Amino acid sequence: MILKIQDIIKYVFQDIGAIAKSESPAPDEIQDAVNKLNMFIDACSARSLMILAAIMENFTLVSGQQSYTIGVGGNFNTSKPSKITDAFIRLSEGEDIGLDILTLEEWNGIETKSLDTAQPVALYYDPGLTQQATQTGTVWLYPTPDSADTYTLFIGEQKPLTELVNPTDTITFQSAYYEFLEYSLAKRLWRQYHDDGGPFPADLEALRREAEQVVMTMNAKQVTCDMEIPGRRGNFDNILDFGWNWSR
Repeated sequence: MILKIQDIIKYVFQDIGAIAKSESPAPDEIQDAVNKLNMFIDACSARSLMILAAIMENFTLVSGQQSYTIGVGGNFNTSKPSKITDAFIRLSEGEDIGLDILTLEEWNGIETKSLDTAQPVALYYDPGLTQQATQTGTVWLYPTPDSADTYTLFIGEQKPLTELVNPTDTITFQSAYYEFLEYSLAKRLWRQYHDDGGPFPADLEALRREAEQVVMTMNAKQVTCDMEIPGRRGNFDNILDFGWNWSR
């Protein structure tokens, strides 16, 4: 199914009883709804389970350069990620070497950050200030890339969701998001069109929660549980191969 932004907004106004089925919202009401929806989309960008997957981008590193700005017009000219989830470097012969993603505390714990030059083994990402005229972050590498090889940095990034613009534009979210956007916007517009103090209807809230769960289930990442076993290290699947009876 292909829907336009104004289609979702019309359904929302019908859901909350603001218009009849044969009616349409006024232009200023549509724009107000677009703004509200964009505020909700921006908030969702901070929640990993609202985003389907991290995207992978790659950039060539410069010998002797430890930090790189990332954002439109930066050293890495792309939209600023809200989070870097994983990273590796590719050597000139094609070998890939994984990088540790450091927390701020771990980065601060490195005493000689810029004194060594070698093949990088770790990365720290500083997303920068919340309020910036031009949104840029900074990628730091440790050690500083040396000149022994041509390193290409690959980073998995969690990017902010794209805001909606024109009401007549087609929605580019996957179809699983349609009901989630509809009922979430209905909840945000309810008070504006119902000033009698009545609560958001329970049936609409149930539909919103169900739609949210569908999106979160779709976006959930599979996690492998590592466990230490005397004489052998393995993940949960390895343990199952041992024939252990977990009901004991």
